[in-house]
Amino acid sequence: MDLLVVEDNPTDRMLIQARLRRAFPGAQILAADGPLQFNEHLRRDGCDVVITDYWLGWIDGLSVLQRVRERWPRSRVIMLTGNGGEEVVASAFKNGLYRYLLKPEGFDELVAAAASAIESKRREEFQELMATIVNSLPDAIHSVDAAGIITATNAAARQIYGYEDIEIVGRSSEILLPAARRDEIRRLYERALGGEVVPRFPTLQLRGDGAEIAVAMTILPIRGVDGAVSHVACITTPIGKPISEVSGSSTRQEGPPRPAAST
Repeated sequence: MDLLVVEDNPTDRMLIQARLRRAFPGAQILAADGPLQFNEHLRRDGCDVVITDYWLGWIDGLSVLQRVRERWPRSRVIMLTGNGGEEVVASAFKNGLYRYLLKPEGFDELVAAAASAIESKRREEFQELMATIVNSLPDAIHSVDAAGIITATNAAARQIYGYEDIEIVGRSSEILLPAARRDEIRRLYERALGGEVVPRFPTLQLRGDGAEIAVAMTILPIRGVDGAVSHVACITTPIGKPISEVSGSSTRQEGPPRPAAST
């Protein structure tokens, strides 16, 4: 864990560094009191949190913020200053500032703000890692909310069903269900929304071009932070080639497509 303090006032810089060292004993606390040190630190691969004053003798805090965000887009920047107008604050948040603290009260809030910033960055990195893992899976995964709306898909789902993300997310899950299977799948959704895991079962799904696909599907309840089930995740593995197609057109339909006759 790395934290960078950009502050040209030696007293304030030493105070900030001392508080950060006590709060984060395992962290590397870096400091820059001028352009040479700042530019040298920016050559690093990354930094978790940057704490900067607004009024610096060689640069202003907004410029520090912009340069940090350009070099390290995931870094959290906290601005700690003795004064600053509303326009400065608005511009800072517009450019990705994480927190704005006023001196001297801000010194007492700084450790909590830094801890929150570190946790925020870790959550973002964890979510990005999980998204990468999910998109790397060979099985199709899509989530459906209690209203039956598709809320997310992974790369395999988009490939198997033949939709881009923007074409499928926000639409009814019935676009993936042959008419003869809709009642069955709705009942299974209800079971999963009630907290039950629906184990792997064979069924049919519809591609964007109207072709039916034989698949094996598992439906899992997805719980929110409050423990309530608000979504289900459908994990789908094709077990056969498309077995029918809507004749005469490969155009995606606006509503749930009518299933083709079996061959």
